[in-house]
Amino acid sequence: MVADPSLEPGDPQAGLLFVDDEVNILKALTRLFRAEPVRVYTAQSGEEALALLESEPIEVIVSDQRMPGLCGVELLAKVRERRPDVLRMMLTGYTNMDVAVDAINQGEVYRLITKPWNDEELRLTIRQALETVRMRREIERLNQITRNQNQALHEVNAALQDMNRTLETKVQERTKEVKQKHRELRLAYISTIRALAEAIDAKDPYTRGHSERVAVYATRIARELGCTNAFIEEIYLAGLLHDIGKIGVPDAVISKPGPLTPEEYDLMREHPAIGGRILESVTFLCDIVPCVRHHHEWYDGSGKGYPGRLKGERIPFGSRIILVADTLEAMSSDRPYRTALSLDAVVKEIERFRWTQFDPVVADAFLALIEREGEGFLETSTRFDIEVFINETGDDA
Repeated sequence: MVADPSLEPGDPQAGLLFVDDEVNILKALTRLFRAEPVRVYTAQSGEEALALLESEPIEVIVSDQRMPGLCGVELLAKVRERRPDVLRMMLTGYTNMDVAVDAINQGEVYRLITKPWNDEELRLTIRQALETVRMRREIERLNQITRNQNQALHEVNAALQDMNRTLETKVQERTKEVKQKHRELRLAYISTIRALAEAIDAKDPYTRGHSERVAVYATRIARELGCTNAFIEEIYLAGLLHDIGKIGVPDAVISKPGPLTPEEYDLMREHPAIGGRILESVTFLCDIVPCVRHHHEWYDGSGKGYPGRLKGERIPFGSRIILVADTLEAMSSDRPYRTALSLDAVVKEIERFRWTQFDPVVADAFLALIEREGEGFLETSTRFDIEVFINETGDDA
């Protein structure tokens, strides 16, 4: 199949390609985007999609995973090799998170879309994707302009100093625009990470929103400790992805409504190491790998910590913060085997395990926040407005 026949040849609208082996799904997607300013293409196989990419001006591709021949992950990996400028998206479900990780690692997908989709959310996601394509092209155009102008500055002579000053002003303006586009791309990456964290939490109804809350608590503690903006953004991402390794733990263990057996507990203890291995292959997340891998280490280096039994300052600072935030969220939330504990009970637990499980400096920062804010800490620390944070910090983070 090719384009929606309602569009005339030569139409300048952006090209959007849907790939699915089910004709009814392709028809539904075509109808959904008929009123949108896009040229819709459809393909029923990976091979047909690759052929369309060679002949048509495709800017965004949305692929199903399970198809005859090339699967979605393999198709997006080939698209990445042949047409890296095409923005890639994946249709999947919560039960296919291993596939989602492969899509991120091999196809560097922009967004994960769950089935069944919400029509309005899907339209909004596609609009954002097309805007991202436009921004990337604009950034490249502006970068080229900047490079050209910088080269020109080296070639001018002293007699053209007035012209130099004018060109320098233009360069500054262009650079400012590039930085703004860079911030917007950072937000797009963080949106994808949030979606992945939410999908991981959704494996267990009792942990829905867990990763976001841990990330927010961690940023509050980091602010209390006077950490840099760059570190605060890093600890937020680490908080969102600290449990990504649970992808490798059986669902029956994660959602078990009671105490784990020793064998099940050993499986659960593997998740920090699994998470580290997953993130190692994602270039823009490699800095948070140590934080994710060691967020269950005990400060005193006892055998209760894992996976490395690190001690004291050998434990990454971010891991020590995540551990306190994770403990707070776990104890103050309902679980299948118990109801949420009171904030007073959480505070007593943190105080009790200072110097053993928890870094005393991090624990004291948390206790200071609770002493100052009380229950209000849990009520106000529900979501981190990353867009406001990035706009306020600019390129400091």
